[in-house]
Amino acid sequence: MHHAWAEGRPFTWLDDEIGHNDRAWVSAHHPGQALLHRINPQTGITQADYHTVEAWLQSIAAV
Repeated sequence: MHHAWAEGRPFTWLDDEIGHNDRAWVSAHHPGQALLHRINPQTGITQADYHTVEAWLQSIAAV
């Protein structure tokens, strides 16, 4: 991941292989808000995933 793209801005990361190391890296290198959301590889991105992202975006917009 090229962290300069986000440069402290909020971002979402949807992937089927998000784990502890990814979360630790983002915590250590990204001062902005981030949603790391694991996608089920069996189903791909679903409506529920979109709802999760939308809810997160609304929560950070309210801040």
